[in-house]
Amino acid sequence: MQNIGITLAGTRYEVKLEDDFADFVTKDLQEAGIKLNQDNKSDKLLKAYLRLAKQATSYESEIELLIDTLDGL
Repeated sequence: MQNIGITLAGTRYEVKLEDDFADFVTKDLQEAGIKLNQDNKSDKLLKAYLRLAKQATSYESEIELLIDTLDGL
């Protein structure tokens, strides 16, 4: 388990996550421009969430296409 901390608009939030998931979250937040060691604006977290939501939608579409393809075989 790892603790991940994010500061948004002066408030620090800490969460404890499983190691693999913590590594994923840390990498994704950093790629989204969120700094884990300094204060961040809340719009950055919103943008990070929307980025992940877009990825999830894309993955769902790809999975549906694969299922349709397999059903056609």
